[in-house]
Amino acid sequence: MGQWTTPTMVAAALGPGAAPPADDAYLAACCDAANAAAYRKRAAAGYVDPPEPDAPAPSPDVGFGTTLWAVALWRERASTDGYGSFEDLGSYTPTGGSWGQIKRLLGIGRGRVDAPLSYADSLARRRAILFPPAPVTP
Repeated sequence: MGQWTTPTMVAAALGPGAAPPADDAYLAACCDAANAAAYRKRAAAGYVDPPEPDAPAPSPDVGFGTTLWAVALWRERASTDGYGSFEDLGSYTPTGGSWGQIKRLLGIGRGRVDAPLSYADSLARRRAILFPPAPVTP
């Protein structure tokens, strides 16, 4: 899996007043988790991204989505339902979150659009689902 975001990129996204130093261990863990999860989610959606550790993001939107995911992870630390806050509960409104935007940028939440299967391949898949092969017993 590639390194699609870095602590430096996440610190820049958080802004100078909120960002920890780029060598913060928790920030690095958030980046590692976002990189791994973004790669895994895109693979599950049918994308074939380069697996090399130093591979860049396949496109700028995927890299930005991964950065936003790391930002969300960093902001939600030690929180049960959203970003931490010191506001009174009387004016509490739940955070909308950025998961929808992250999914759009990464192109996940929908399968990649492939060429349609031929009729024979479609029938073979249906048969395999409806009539799975019997397990082989020794």
